[in-house]
Amino acid sequence: MTSAVKFFPKQIAKLQDARQHPFEMRIVTTEAGRRALFALRFRAYEEFMTSADPIVNAEYHDQFDDLSTTIQIGAFDDGRLVGGLRLCFTRPGESLATLPCADYYPALQAIKRSARSSLVEVSRFSIEPDISNTSYRTTLYASLVRASLMAAQAAEVSMILVGTRTDWVRFYKYMLGFELIGEPALYPPGDEKIALLGGSLAQAQLRQRMQNKFFRISAEEVESMHRALLPILEQVEAA
Repeated sequence: MTSAVKFFPKQIAKLQDARQHPFEMRIVTTEAGRRALFALRFRAYEEFMTSADPIVNAEYHDQFDDLSTTIQIGAFDDGRLVGGLRLCFTRPGESLATLPCADYYPALQAIKRSARSSLVEVSRFSIEPDISNTSYRTTLYASLVRASLMAAQAAEVSMILVGTRTDWVRFYKYMLGFELIGEPALYPPGDEKIALLGGSLAQAQLRQRMQNKFFRISAEEVESMHRALLPILEQVEAA
């Protein structure tokens, strides 16, 4: 499988086998890469799905995956796709139609009206379900979160929105200072309530520096991410 761009988080915790081995994060744009991500998403979400979910060929995706304002990120370990996430952007002066969460969290309307620049929704966190090592899974999830923060900084958004299972709410509140936006809702897939949290980019950066070295992001990393995302961000601006 090929990928258009790559970046490497510099501050990474040691994995269980004591290797100093960072996950490789890739911005996925190829059709083969996207399909691999959608298949991973299906495997990760299968137990929560209902018959109404859009499932084709054991892949799970929706119309937001095909928008020019959407970015897919994959996490790789020695070339194997082990995790993924999705970032959906909306620009100032535009509706919330490009954010999947908009129809499920009415409180977001007021936040959009007060936003000074773009918003980004981070969701569809997916980890390969056959990975049973808890320490590995936790490090991978944290790496995906960190990658999303790097992308948010590179795109200079004003606010980050995160759709997550309710058992991760405490993590986002403590690590990034995010707050709940409305009540947890039945955000697809399935019938499990998903929490939407949000916070300003500036707030997240401040909390990063205070709480955990792992989430401290250097200017060099942001610049490398910006270079990697530039062709896609130009499409977002032109959309």
